[in-house]
Amino acid sequence: MHALITGGKGFIGSRLAQTLTQEGWEVEIMDLPFDVAKKADWKAKLKDTDYIFHLAAKLDDYSEVPEITEYIDTNVGSIGAMFQAILEMGRPVKIIAASSQSVYGEGINQKEGDPFHPMSIYGATKAAMETMLTALGGLYNIPVAILRYSIVLGAGQKYKDADSRILPCFVDMAQKGKIITHEDGLQTRDFIHIKDVVSATIFATENLTGVFNVGSGETTSVMEVAKYIGAHFEAKIRTSGKSRMNTARNQVLNIDKIRQAGWNPLYSWKDAADEFITALQPPAA
Repeated sequence: MHALITGGKGFIGSRLAQTLTQEGWEVEIMDLPFDVAKKADWKAKLKDTDYIFHLAAKLDDYSEVPEITEYIDTNVGSIGAMFQAILEMGRPVKIIAASSQSVYGEGINQKEGDPFHPMSIYGATKAAMETMLTALGGLYNIPVAILRYSIVLGAGQKYKDADSRILPCFVDMAQKGKIITHEDGLQTRDFIHIKDVVSATIFATENLTGVFNVGSGETTSVMEVAKYIGAHFEAKIRTSGKSRMNTARNQVLNIDKIRQAGWNPLYSWKDAADEFITALQPPAA
């Protein structure tokens, strides 16, 4: 099988590429300087492609004055460019596209049929991306699986990974002796291990079409994560009382639909935290 992965140099994309290669796939990467909003760049990469894993996105940067057109061009415009290139290529392909829990906005037990209530430009453009994917896939009989990832955690994440800062941020603070959480620390999230994200994404190639939540399905408070990491470094924990703009207080996915299709998460956020911390330690002499 031949796969094209957009955003293939990113945290999720690189791990997906590594796993697919180990499983015998031929993998093509589309990342900078290629532009997913340009049809010509798609055509340069679409060759004998059987599956497109569309992971490239403009992520939340929490700027007071964001570059709105960049979100639209990358997260929505890329869908038009991709379909145009696919149609001109003239061979069958399946699309597995990364969406986000951010399309829902605030909520617990969020299900695939719930209405969109995004609280950020990122979430709004992901919702628009999904609409484009569903409409164009139906119009041109191109199978599409849309995966709404929750917050992805794993070893090797960097602080610049704007969508998943909690591990590198909390570990960095803990190493300095104090972890400071937003708000009161009791806001809740659904954290998923990178290994589970990769396995669900590959599972989608043969088993899924339509929209699916991909998370742990478990409710975890930010304070739980802070205390767990703090204990590793004997760091103090305190709350700031300050909210992060355009961010839900509580957001947890219901993953019954993908479970019923045959996929289940195998790892916990604590596994991800342990692996992240272990990876920072120098090897024994």
